[in-house]
Amino acid sequence: MQEPGQNMTVTLREKTSQTVVDYAIETIKMGIYDGRFAPGQRLIEADLTRDLQVSRGPLREALRRLAADGLIELVSYRGAVVARPSRDEVAGLFEAREALEALAARRAAERIGEGDNRAIARRARSELSTSRDGAGVDGYVRENQRFHDTILTLAGNIHLQRLLAQLEFPAFRASFFRVFDEAERAASLTEHGTIIGAIIDGEPKRAEDAMRKHVRRAGRLAQRLPDSLFRS
Repeated sequence: MQEPGQNMTVTLREKTSQTVVDYAIETIKMGIYDGRFAPGQRLIEADLTRDLQVSRGPLREALRRLAADGLIELVSYRGAVVARPSRDEVAGLFEAREALEALAARRAAERIGEGDNRAIARRARSELSTSRDGAGVDGYVRENQRFHDTILTLAGNIHLQRLLAQLEFPAFRASFFRVFDEAERAASLTEHGTIIGAIIDGEPKRAEDAMRKHVRRAGRLAQRLPDSLFRS
């Protein structure tokens, strides 16, 4: 993962398999996902054309498409700005995620005896123990994504995967994980252990309740982020 501000320049040879517009879209999108571009940050065309080695026309088309997807906003007299959710939108997002992720945990526990599911769940629990020893923010982010992806795999419902993928504010997400201090990351990993333990034991209600508690705590933490990350 590149750090904020790291140069995004690549050679033209690396862009041969993509159109210039698609290349610009994907590069800016990744910058939003990994936190190079923060919510509310202005995207300056001159900087982007230089760093991406693209001309202004394709860049503007890329920005229009990103705005249509809700990742950025095109603001009069300011140009492109990384989209910011309101506090109410974030609260609603976590409310929806709680319902869907709780259902995924329940279904995972109900299906634990099918195929290789128990082995997959046990491997996920084993990986948790290696993620507790000072992995830092980036290590926690990777573990968190892997854990929730595993729950969705065990749940075996492609519609849950698609719906949860839509419930994201990518720029906000990068900032959100950086509000977690070491104690909060450790508490989150402990909750992961409780959830996966209930799934392995084949206890749907306990798995569902543990996931609800986990997502609610994350929602409370999200509301502690600074006002600058939210739309007023």
